[in-house]
Amino acid sequence: MPLTHRNGSFLCAPLLTLLFTTLFTTASAIAQTTGTITGTVTAVVDGGAIAKAAIRARNAATGATFTAQSAATGSYTLAGLPAGTYELFASLPAMKPFDQPGIVVQGAQTSRINIRFEDVQINTLGESRADYSGANRRPPPSGTTPRSRDGKPDLSGVWYALQIVDGGKPELLPGADAVWKERLENFARDSTHARCLPNGIGFTGMFGDFRLVQSPGVTVILHELGEDLPRIVLMDGRGHPKNPDPTWYGHSIGKWDGDTLVIDTVGFNGKTWLDPSGLPSTERLHSIERFRRPDLGHLELELIVDDPGAYAKPWTVKKVTTLAPAGEELMEYVCEENNRDLPHLVGK
Repeated sequence: MPLTHRNGSFLCAPLLTLLFTTLFTTASAIAQTTGTITGTVTAVVDGGAIAKAAIRARNAATGATFTAQSAATGSYTLAGLPAGTYELFASLPAMKPFDQPGIVVQGAQTSRINIRFEDVQINTLGESRADYSGANRRPPPSGTTPRSRDGKPDLSGVWYALQIVDGGKPELLPGADAVWKERLENFARDSTHARCLPNGIGFTGMFGDFRLVQSPGVTVILHELGEDLPRIVLMDGRGHPKNPDPTWYGHSIGKWDGDTLVIDTVGFNGKTWLDPSGLPSTERLHSIERFRRPDLGHLELELIVDDPGAYAKPWTVKKVTTLAPAGEELMEYVCEENNRDLPHLVGK
């Protein structure tokens, strides 16, 4: 029996069969030329599964990058990879970056690569992976979004460290890629964090709790970690200076886009890392942060990185966090005091 199209014409059975056959053949051909990398992410110390690790596979010939994130069980899958040789990267705060080159992906086959992370920050008394992962956090309060006198969402409060939910898809230019590879090979030996220098815009709110202080003319971001300087976001309608003096955190101006606080920053010094794995930046970096408070206990941040000196195109990182309990305050942290990291860094 012929099938009737919506316009009243008929689609005969032979034509329908040909259509299905063509689609099946095309799908089969694609499957034969693409492969999969899969595995689990665990910790070297206790063998426990690690969730929310940012995983990237880069094609050595084309530079194409594919991303995934480990599940609660530690499992991950990168499917639909064109046949070729890949370099597999994985990163997570408080962990040494994982890097394995030379992974051959063949059509219609699956390569199993298990990722094991070693701690880089859990090396002193009182530190715990649960603190960095958020497992020790208290449940956030429930309720509606608080608002300031002007009707805008009030972002003020002490917030737990932000956690990455989407690491984005950075496409590094050759020079930046070489810098990044060197940092991976050196196990982040040259990290600014280890030298008590500011972590930079990519780390905003990631290490330690932070406080947002909101007022009509200025918004201030205070970090618990001592090397991260207070950030001043000007909210009085002014623009950026024509020639900003390059600094670690640049020159920030803010405005509201509905219920979203948009922070626009330029004037960076090019010394900051954009993530724990060592993604580099240059003085051409332009960042846009979009803060949202959907309810009383949750905060969302979308960071857009636009650095034509290091990346082929802008890319976006998404982070989330929850409100700390009432009465919880930032602790004093002096990085330079009793810093014993440098003699123990093992990079080349």
